[in-house]
Parts: sequence; C-alpha cells; structure tokens
Amino acid sequence: MTARRFPHLKFERPLLVRTDPQAKRLYVAEQSGRIYSFPDDDKTDKPNVFLNLRDEWPRLTPHSGAAGIQDVYGLAFHPKFPDVPFCWVTYTLRSKQPGNHLEDGTRLVRYRVTIDGEGIPRCDPTSEQLLLTWLQGGHNGACLEFGPDSCLYISAGDGEVPNPPDPRDAGQDISNLLSTIMRIQVSTEDGSGHPLYTIPPDNPFVDVAGARGEIWSYGFRNPWKMTFAPDGELWVGDVGWELYEMVYRVQRGGNFGWSIMEGPQPVRPDARRGPTEILPPAIALPHTDAASVTGGYVYRGHRFPELTGTYIFGDFETRRIWSAEFDGRKMVTLTDLVAPSLRLVAFAEDASGELLLLDYDDGTLHEFRRNPSRDANTEFPQSLTQTGIFDDTRSLTPADGVLPFEIQLPEWADGAQSSRLLAVPGTEPIQVLRNPVRRDNWMLRERMRFATDSVLAKTITLTDDSGRDIRLETQVLHFDGHDWKGYSYVWNPQQTDAILSPAEGTLIKLRDYGNFSDRQNWPVHSRGECQRCHNQWIGGLLAFTIPQLNTDKPAHQLQTLKELGWLTGDIPESESSHRLHRAQGRLLNQDRGLEPNSVPGVMKAARSYLDVNCAHCHQNGAGGTATIDLRQDIAVDRMGLIDSPPAQGTFGLRNPALIRPGQPASSVLLYRLAVTGRGHMPHIGSTRPDVEGIRLVRTWIESLENEPRHIEKHNPEEIRRAVELKDTSQAIQLLMAIEDGSVDLPQRDRILKVAREASPEIRGLFDHLQPAEFRIKVRHRISPDQILTLNGNPENGQMLFAHKRLQCKSCHQLHGDGGTVGPALDDVGKRLTRQKILESLLEPSRHIEPEFETWTSITKDGRAFTGIIVSRTNATLVLRDAKSEIHEIPQIEIEEMNRQAVSMMPERLLEELSDHEIASLLEFLVNQQSTPVARKP
Repeated sequence: MTARRFPHLKFERPLLVRTDPQAKRLYVAEQSGRIYSFPDDDKTDKPNVFLNLRDEWPRLTPHSGAAGIQDVYGLAFHPKFPDVPFCWVTYTLRSKQPGNHLEDGTRLVRYRVTIDGEGIPRCDPTSEQLLLTWLQGGHNGACLEFGPDSCLYISAGDGEVPNPPDPRDAGQDISNLLSTIMRIQVSTEDGSGHPLYTIPPDNPFVDVAGARGEIWSYGFRNPWKMTFAPDGELWVGDVGWELYEMVYRVQRGGNFGWSIMEGPQPVRPDARRGPTEILPPAIALPHTDAASVTGGYVYRGHRFPELTGTYIFGDFETRRIWSAEFDGRKMVTLTDLVAPSLRLVAFAEDASGELLLLDYDDGTLHEFRRNPSRDANTEFPQSLTQTGIFDDTRSLTPADGVLPFEIQLPEWADGAQSSRLLAVPGTEPIQVLRNPVRRDNWMLRERMRFATDSVLAKTITLTDDSGRDIRLETQVLHFDGHDWKGYSYVWNPQQTDAILSPAEGTLIKLRDYGNFSDRQNWPVHSRGECQRCHNQWIGGLLAFTIPQLNTDKPAHQLQTLKELGWLTGDIPESESSHRLHRAQGRLLNQDRGLEPNSVPGVMKAARSYLDVNCAHCHQNGAGGTATIDLRQDIAVDRMGLIDSPPAQGTFGLRNPALIRPGQPASSVLLYRLAVTGRGHMPHIGSTRPDVEGIRLVRTWIESLENEPRHIEKHNPEEIRRAVELKDTSQAIQLLMAIEDGSVDLPQRDRILKVAREASPEIRGLFDHLQPAEFRIKVRHRISPDQILTLNGNPENGQMLFAHKRLQCKSCHQLHGDGGTVGPALDDVGKRLTRQKILESLLEPSRHIEPEFETWTSITKDGRAFTGIIVSRTNATLVLRDAKSEIHEIPQIEIEEMNRQAVSMMPERLLEELSDHEIASLLEFLVNQQSTPVARKP
C-alpha cells in the first residue's frame, strides 16, 4: 500500500523530486517554474524556495521570441555537491506567439548554489549559464541524471504533438538532439573562454559525419524519467503513441526504434532508419494496461527485501505501479504492487534509499508500506455457484435480481452460442451517457455508469454431434469501481458447476464433454486476453451497449429496460437509431446476384459485422496493430481501408490493399477473416473462419466498385487453371467458387488435396473444408523455455525442414539447394545462438536484416509488387517475391514504396508442430555450422 509522507506539504502540479542524501534534503520542482527544498523529515511544515524561474525570468538569459518560462523539467546536482556547488536545470520557454514552438525553446542551464548558515540551499539566478538548447514542443523529455562516470545524461523527446507520429522525422535522425539521450562532460568554469561542456571521446557518434556528438542513444518518443541502477545501467521510461508504453535499458549507441517502431509494434516501417540496429524494449505494456509510463528505480532499499533488484515503475494515467523482475535481460515477472490511486509523475529515493512517489494531482509525496490487511480473507469466488449469479447452476436459473438480456448481433465465436445476464447491486439504475466520458482519475472511457460490483455474465455452449448443447465456460465481467475485469469459469463435464480458470487461461479437452468430430479443444482465454478486447478505451463492455441492446427481441428492449428501472439517461427512443444491422438473406443470395438497391443494406450489415468482431481493438487508441478504424459510424473514407497498402504483410496477394474495391481476392481484410491459423483475424475469440460473415464482407467489397456488378458463376476454365494453388489471390477466388457451389465434387476434392501441400498462406484458406484428420492443429501457446530444455532429433528436424508443410526450402538455401528469398542457413548455427534461432522461428519479424526487408512498390497505374530488393538504380527497381520470381519495375512508373513491418517468413509457422518437433527442427539448424556456398542467382 502507499502512505502519505510530509503531511504538511503540498505542491502545485509538481513534475520532479530530487534527493540530496548527504544533507538529507529533498527538492520538488513545480511545473510553473518554482523549485523548493526541505528536510527529509515528516514534521516539516514549510518548504524553502530554492529557485523561482518564473519570477526571475527578467534576470535569465534573454530570448527575443520568448514571453517567459513555461515549464521546468529537470534538476541535477554535481556528483561532488556541495563541495562543488553547482546544479543543472532544464526548462522550456513560452513563445510570444501563442501556439508557436521555439526551435531553441528547451534549455539546459547551469547555476551556482549557495548554502546559508542554517543549511538552506539557494540557487543564484544571475549565475545562469546556457549549455544546450533544442526544440520546445509537446515531448520535451529534459530529464537529467549524472551517471557513475560523472557524465551528465540528458533526455529529449521528439518535440512534437502526438499526431501524426514524429512529423519531423527526428526519431532516427542523429543530426539533431531530438528523440535522444545525450551524454556530456560538464564544466564548472565561468564560461569566459572555457567551454561549459565537452563531448566525451567515447560517445558513439563523435566520428560520424553530420551527427551530433552529444548523442549517447536515440529513437525515443518522450523519455519520461530515467535513473541509473546500482550496477550502473541506465533505465528509462518512454511514453508511447497508440499501442504500447515502453521501458528501455539504455545501451551506448542504442537505437530504440521511434518512429519506425513503438516498442514491438511497427509504426512507420518505411521511414529512414538510423545507423544502428533497433533494440527491443525491456518492458512493453499494451494500452490495455498502461497509457503514460513513468520511469522508476531499481530497488535498493531495505524495507522490502523481496523487491531488491526489481525495477519499480508506474503509469501516470492508469495509476498502476509495478515491480519487474529480470533474469538477465529477460523479464520473468511483472507484479502490481498497490491498488491504483496516485497520478504518478515521478519517483525518487529518500535519504535512506526507500522510494518516494510524487502525485501530480494532489501535489503530495508518498511511500510504500506493507499492507496490514493483505492476509485478510479476500478470496475471489472459486466456483460459479459461489458467485451467487445463479440460484441453480444445473438449470442456469438466475438468482433474484439477475436480469437476462439479448443483443442484436453476437460476435462470431467459432459456432458457439451464448446466453447473457446482468446483475447490479442496489436500486440505482445504470446511467446512459450521451458521449463517452473519461472516468475521474482513471482511463476508463465510460458510456454507461454502473455501481461498483456490477457483473455481466456470458455462458458459452457448443452443440456436439448428437445435438446436445454443452456448456463450456461462463465468462464474467466484474466492475471493481475503476475497471471491468474479466474471469472465466470452466464447466465440469457433469454440467453441474464451473470452476475459476487460472489467470493464464486453459484448454478444455472436448472429448471429456461429448462427441465433437470436427474439433478437439476449446481455448479458455487468459485474463490478459480478456482485457485486450474489454479494454478501457472502449469502456470495457462489448455486449451491454446501446447499439447491441437496441433490439426488438422480444420487444423494444431499450425501452423495456428503461421502464423496468434498469436504465436511465440518454436512451434513444427510436429503434432505427444507434443500431447494429443484421445481414438479410436476400442480400447474400448468390443465385439472384447483388441487386443495386441492396447495396446500402449490404454496407450497413458488413460495417456492423466488422464493428462487433473487430472494432473493439481496431479503432484509435484501442490497441489494434493496424492503423484502421472499423467502427460502423465512421465514414468509409476515414476507416483507413480503401486502397490502403498493408503494413502487416501482403500474404502473397496480387495487387494487395487492405480493401481493393471490387476485388475481394486482392483485399487483405478478407484474407485475414478467411484464413485459419497464422494470419487469422481476430486473434482472440476465434480460430475458425465465419463463412457467412466472410460472404457478407466479400459482397460489400464487390459492391464498392463504381458500378456494382452481379455476382457471377465462376468460369470453369479459370477454375481448372487455378487448381495448382500457386497464387494466394487465385486461391481466394477458388475458395469463393467452392462456397458459391461453382465447383463440382471431384474438382473440390482435388483442390483440397493440393491445398494440403500448398504454402502456409494458401493452405490455411481451405482448412475449414478439409476432413478433420487433415486440419491444422492450432497451438495456442508455445513456451520457448520448455522447448529449450528438450533434446531434439536432428534427423527428424531435417525432414521437417524439407517438408512442404513448412516451406523452409522454398525460401532458404542450404548447401546450395533451396530458395533465395531468405538468408542461407549453412552457418546459422555459428552465427546465432540456440535461443536466437528459436526466436527467429517463433518471431520472424522481431529482427529483420536490412537486405531481407520486404517492400511493396505501388505503380502509378495502381499495380503493387511485393518482395525483397535485389537491386535498385536510378532507372530500375528489381524485387524478388516470395516465390523467388523477379520483377523489374521502371523507377519512372513507381508512385510509392512502403517497407513492410513483417518478415516474408510467415508468422506463427510452428503452431502446427509439437514441442518435440520444434526442438528437432531447432537442433537441425543449430548443427548447421559450415561455410556457406555461393548463393544461386
């Protein structure tokens, strides 16, 4: 738990706290420019002014374009303070022109410090010496820390507003100081004829032409608080953009990715890269867990020995505080330390080495204390019966006051059905809000206001081969007063009760429940996966929303809920507004074709389908990796779909776009919905394609042509030519022909047989049509640590390498045999460690050598070519595609070039293999330690 320190002190919008352990004195800087000091004593009732920059503005270094001080960010004392009585401060200037960012508006300055007879320090504003300046903007960084080498380290952000990301292209540019951590050797000379700082000769870029020698590392967006660990390593929190909050362990010359990457997520993969390799974050928290990271400390106090050596950090928005434990460079645990309460803007260590926490909202200081009630009986219900939601779990009879409700358009759940319940304590109705409102002191964007301890429950049933409805799990959302937390209860085979699933999720073996000939397991998702969909940005709720409740089954449900006293507030009176739309059978009648007057209905139904199944992640701020917005009320031209080049892979499609109007077979969105296994969307909640939903989206894509056309029977000759399945777009066309009934049974069987040996991108399209014994066995979790403990069989690994199922040889040469799309593997066992080889198999896009990056070239006439660059001259671009085919494109015809964020090697390639098979393939590759032969052209 946290407890208040210094109960008599309160500051106004504080941004930093600093300790002088020798004098046992603390310093707090307020955003407006005042810096105070006070003894490290809880009895202190009044701080002393150390420096008031705002009042001293007329005596500071003049600036013709500045009207005064805007914010103060950093404070650091000389390592030998007070014997060397100097401090360094960073602050920003306020421009005389509102909205204007001064190019030199962030300052690093030095002051002389005097200490009076009572031991009270004061800064002499007339002693100001200006060392460095850089852009004053939205992301200033400006944190200061002296390292164990006595050098001063200074952070700087990209200096800009959040959108568009990095508009100055500063993140990878080492010719300016933005987006960097700098390292300088400061001087205490008076500045007349003496430099105020020098650049250490071992800084990484001192000999790079055009580079700023001050730079120690780069690629940061908004580094907010950095500290040195006891072992001398520098840790920094970096505030993310759309998807992640990062913590980095800073290395000399390190490139931390912005704005090519946002932690593990590509943002601008086609942007120009800096001179060094992009390094991964030590910690990357998705925006379902964090929204504005505050860097912390590696704990070295004595009060909590179990935390020694862990990195403790927090989040400004969610108010969460974590401890992260590492084994070497790998994070092994991440633990919430306290209940969220503080708007955490900074950490510090007090004179005894214990952590202090600075609350921005209240302007108060706090510390950690042991929670005396932590051993109290606060056990969460371990069974569904214990929750009290049901009077009788056998019959699913709800308890008194628990309300069943219906929704307009259920999400696709691999053919399972659901029933839903609502329980709200007390008698107050749920307040429906006109627009989403950010909850006070929290990041939850509420669309309805619920009482604390409200519960929503969904029981999922699956019909077995004999027609019995089998209960598999009951998912429970519990509102704890801050957030909606998801839990799953797994039903026993006797169907009498359900037991709480572990936090990491589990796998239900369906053979224990009934006869399911077409599937073996049912995945129960982890609580973290629950939070990814039920995220705070969308308000946590997916089913109990106005559009979903706006159904006439069995009557106008919204009005009924209002009349019964369950809802109040801004409730639409008309059934036609704020409503999701179902597909009507006539819209998808393949024999009659798509009638022009049905196009609006198809669009509404398809947009509703994407809203329900995809938009909880794919909207601004919600955590989806693609920068698209699939909400149904967004204008089509703002969705980011139409003719937009894919950044997360093209999957071998011809002329690919996220949606290519009138061309489903070139539309990545349709492919993602249709494929099984790797590449399938959505990642959570579904592993099987929804045939009717795909047909709906396909029909909408076809209708997007200027003149909507009828859906025609497929040409038999085209079908015959496409049966070899060498092209993903042709494979989609064949799949549509099968679904439309345009393929006779012998042709269908031949197509499915060929598909079983096709490339992974194509094989997954036909998986749901295959006999059960040939279907992809999707793995839901692969443990690298477990695989590394196994002894693989290299002979079996060699067979797997050569097998068409994995397609390894089609891209990689080995002993002169194989493709040339990826690197030769003759010496891979010498070049990479066992762990790195396994990482490249499991996460092929995590690190891509520049010569094997995938590019998409779009020509002026709309054609798209995807592959690795073989050569590039002023006249011609030469690409090699995934099938090793060469494309020569005149430069004069190229409209744009986009670097892909993903490797040409398919993601999740090993999900069909057992742990022992993966270990055998790994062993085979580790044994490859010969000199590479000359590559084939």
